[in-house]
Amino acid sequence: MSISWADIQTQLDQRQISLAANAKLVQDSRKIQPGDVFVALKGYEQDGAAYVSSALGSGAAFALVSDRCDLSLYTGESNNLLVVADLEDVLPDLAKTFYLADGAYLPNIGVTGTNGKTSITHMLAQLAALSLQRKLAVIGTMGTGAIDDLQPSANTTPGVTDVYRLVNGFVTDKNHDFAAMAMEVSSHALEQNRVKGLSFDVAVFTNLTLDHLDYHGTMDAYFEAKAKLFLDYPVTHSVINLDDQYGQRLVQRLPEGAGCIVYGRSEQVKSYAQYLYIAEVECHVHGLAIKVERQIAGVKDTMDLQLPIYGEFNAYNLAAVLATATALGWSVQASDFCQIKPVPGRLELFVKPSLPVAIVDYAHTPDALEQSLMAVKAHLDGDLHLIFGCGGDRDTSKRPVMASIAEKLADQIIVTNDNPRTEPPEQIVADIQAGFEQPQQVILDRKKAIQWALEHATDKDAILIAGKGHETYQVIGTQTIDYDERVFTEQLVAQMATNRLSAHSQGEK
Repeated sequence: MSISWADIQTQLDQRQISLAANAKLVQDSRKIQPGDVFVALKGYEQDGAAYVSSALGSGAAFALVSDRCDLSLYTGESNNLLVVADLEDVLPDLAKTFYLADGAYLPNIGVTGTNGKTSITHMLAQLAALSLQRKLAVIGTMGTGAIDDLQPSANTTPGVTDVYRLVNGFVTDKNHDFAAMAMEVSSHALEQNRVKGLSFDVAVFTNLTLDHLDYHGTMDAYFEAKAKLFLDYPVTHSVINLDDQYGQRLVQRLPEGAGCIVYGRSEQVKSYAQYLYIAEVECHVHGLAIKVERQIAGVKDTMDLQLPIYGEFNAYNLAAVLATATALGWSVQASDFCQIKPVPGRLELFVKPSLPVAIVDYAHTPDALEQSLMAVKAHLDGDLHLIFGCGGDRDTSKRPVMASIAEKLADQIIVTNDNPRTEPPEQIVADIQAGFEQPQQVILDRKKAIQWALEHATDKDAILIAGKGHETYQVIGTQTIDYDERVFTEQLVAQMATNRLSAHSQGEK
C-alpha cells in the first residue's frame, strides 16, 4: 500500500518530531537547513543513505529513506529515520501533497524536444509581459523564476522535490504575480518521473535529433521518453512540429481530444483542423520577417511578424510560441514580436545606426559554431567577421576543426582567448592556427579584439563574437575574472555610436 504524507505526519507526531514552518524536502544534504526533511534515494551513481548522517548533522528534522538504499551506510539513531518502500515511485505524490496541499495551481506549459526549449520558454515569458502585462515563470537551462531575475539550476529540469518547491514558490510569489509557468522538460526528467503529478495546459514538441544516446541507448528509446509528456500526463493542448519525423509519429499516437495544434513549413500542416503554417521566412540584416497562417479554435487569420532575431530556425520557435499563446487565449498583437529578444548570449544582437551588427553567441563547439555562422550569413549583404577562441585544459581535437569551419564560412577572423585556464594561450592559438589554410589575425585580449573588429567592419557587416555567450566570467590561469561579454559589447556599441554621432555633428559646424 502506498504511503501518504498524512501517514508520515502521523509517525512524526508519534515520535514528537516537528518540521520548521518553512521546511523543504531536500535531496542534497549540502543544502539542508534546520527543520528540513532529507530525502535519501538510491541513485544511478550514489546512495542517499550515505548522506543521512550529514543531513541530520546539519539540522534536518528527519530523513525519508528508500528501502532500495543500503541502510548499512547509516549507523546512527533510528528515531529520525523513516524507511519508505519504493520511495522513488511515491515521492512525486508526497512532494505534491507537501508543497501544494491547498490545491494551488498555475497554468503550466511544458516544452520538450532536442532543440529550442530555452528559446521557446524565454520568448513566451517576453510575450506574456507584452500581451498580458504579467510575468511568466520559467524552469530550464538558464535558471528558474522570472527571466530578468533567474536563479541558478543544476539541471534543465530539477529533481521532483525541487520542481514542486518551485511551483509552490511561483504560486505564492506576490512580488512577481506570475500569470503562468513554462518549463523545459528533458527526456531524463520524464524517464525519472521528475514532473510526475503535474498537468499541462500546453505541451510542446520541438524536434528530435541525435543526443543523449549515452543514456537512452537508441533514438527510439529517446523518442519514447519524450512522448511520455503527451501520452502519460494530462495535457489540454498539444503543440507539435509536424515537419519533424518524430513529430509526425507523435501526432499519430495522440489520444482523442488531445487538442492537437501542428506547426511547420510543409503543406501537410494545413490538412489538420488546428495549425500554424509558416508561409514565408525572410532573413535581413536586422532580423527575421515571417508570415504565418493560423487556424486555431475555429479562427483563421494571417499575421506578418518582424523579429529582431537571427537564425531561420527561429521561425519554428516563433511558431510554437504563437501557437501556445493562442491556445492559452492570450491577446497577442503582431507588433509584440518586434520587441522579442533571443535568449541572452544566443545569437544576441547589439545594433546601432551606422555600425556593424555585433552578435554575442555561446557557440563553443564545432557544430554550434558552424550552425551560428550559417545562421548569421543568411542575414547579410556585407562581410561576416568572426571572433573566437577555444578553452584551455579541454579537448584539443576540436581546435583545428573549428578553425577549418571558421575559414570556410567567415570572411574575416580574429583568434582570441576563451577560457585559457592554466594552458598557455599561445599553445591554444597554435592548435587553432593549425586548422587554417592561411594564418589568421590574433588578438588575445577579447575586449581589444571586439573593439578592433567594430572599428574595421562596415555598417553592412556583422561581427559574431563566439564562445562566451551568457557567461559572466573568464578563467585565465587560476583566476576567475569578472567579464560579461554581453554588457561589454552593448556598452561599447553604444559608446561608438555616440562618438560617431558627435563627430558627425562637429563636422557639420
